[in-house]
Amino acid sequence: MRLWKWLVVHFSGYYSLLLIFLFLLFVLRPYDRGIFYLAVWKACLTLVFFSCIFNCKHHRIIQIMCTILVIPTFFLTWINLWDSNENMLMVNACFTVLFITFITASILYDVIRKARVTLETLRGVICAYFMIAFAFAYMYYLIEFMIPGTISFIGRTVSIHNFTHFISEMLYFSFITLLTVGYGDITAVLDTGQTICVIEGIIGQFYIAILVARIVSVYSFYSDKRLLKNIENDLRRHDTRK
Repeated sequence: MRLWKWLVVHFSGYYSLLLIFLFLLFVLRPYDRGIFYLAVWKACLTLVFFSCIFNCKHHRIIQIMCTILVIPTFFLTWINLWDSNENMLMVNACFTVLFITFITASILYDVIRKARVTLETLRGVICAYFMIAFAFAYMYYLIEFMIPGTISFIGRTVSIHNFTHFISEMLYFSFITLLTVGYGDITAVLDTGQTICVIEGIIGQFYIAILVARIVSVYSFYSDKRLLKNIENDLRRHDTRK
């Protein structure tokens, strides 16, 4: 019972399920381990899609738009499990990027306009960070598809025709770029790819700077407000005793 109460307290509310499935989606990156492993990863991706819509707080219009976008994304994701048509993969990536962009913008809007810092707010911030990295991973796939040779791998060869392996490497590359770590084992060697990498790096830096500053300022404001209120209550009790 205690475990159940702990789960209810910490994983109820907005963004909780989405955060879990996003974490699993990254940990279980598809690599190149066969159709069963890929099916598990696509199941996690599907759960992310539906959690984005139904477990998060969105404006009604945004929810409708994302529901429309997720329908072709869902079907193309599962069709590609058996039919690796490159044109379908590209269309799927386009819909995925659009869907993630709308969802991430909605989550950030909800998080930023909140007046208080809660566990829900922090979950939303983390979810948005993961979503940005996933969106850029699919962007790198699209760029490599349209301009072959944009992404260079040092010491190994990863073909874009092997979608599962390539998107797995792009997820790793996207997170490394967003974190501005840059190990150099994967690089963008053409102009368009380099521009996208710079944009993602800038977003990663400003995301931390702006959102953390916002959270700290809101938290400090309400902490100071509570402190002043406690001081006023103590002074009133002191005056009453006199």
